[in-house]
Amino acid sequence: MTVQRDGSSTWGDRARAAASPSEARGVYDAWAATYDDDVAGRAGDDYPLPGTVADVVARLTDPTTDVLDAACGTGLVGAALARHGFTSVDGLDVSPKMLSRARARHVYHDLGPADLSQRVPGAGDKFGIVTCVNAFEPGHLPRSALAEFARVVHRGGHIVLTVGDDRREEIQRHLQHLARRGVVRVAETSEVPLHPSTRECHTVAVLEVVEAAQPSGPQW
Repeated sequence: MTVQRDGSSTWGDRARAAASPSEARGVYDAWAATYDDDVAGRAGDDYPLPGTVADVVARLTDPTTDVLDAACGTGLVGAALARHGFTSVDGLDVSPKMLSRARARHVYHDLGPADLSQRVPGAGDKFGIVTCVNAFEPGHLPRSALAEFARVVHRGGHIVLTVGDDRREEIQRHLQHLARRGVVRVAETSEVPLHPSTRECHTVAVLEVVEAAQPSGPQW
């Protein structure tokens, strides 16, 4: 995403240029206070992706399912899931200040800081759904995070993720690799708006977890 902030650069550009998780943490900590307005616009209607993903989750499962919102940011996906009645949603994010904004929404069961380029905290086979919105961008999560998401989802559960043009082919190739290993099956994909004002789109992919993956190690 590219949201103009200072005439020469954008918070989105800075995040996409991050060379390490600590650098990404610094960008998002600094951005947290204005993030929601910046990505959704002053009218609040220029970032439908969290609601779209929540709609997909509500179609896949019932609101009692345990959900992990990976790279949850300020909690826009959690808020959208709450509108569907989901009450058991955990969130992880690299930025403590983004997590603070998410906590203020009072829609998460648990929230915690995590470097998702490493191992996802907690036991395997825990969640029915993992969501990951707008975090497979340059400077963000490595493709190895997909195997970690599969590790924490029980067999037959789902991962619902979004990916933009810059990494679409890379992520598609990695998903094909995971499918050949019998880890996930790509159940469906669709093109949806990222920001209607710019006509930019993301792919929403629904992955069915066939078998929990073994951790594949960090790749930034």
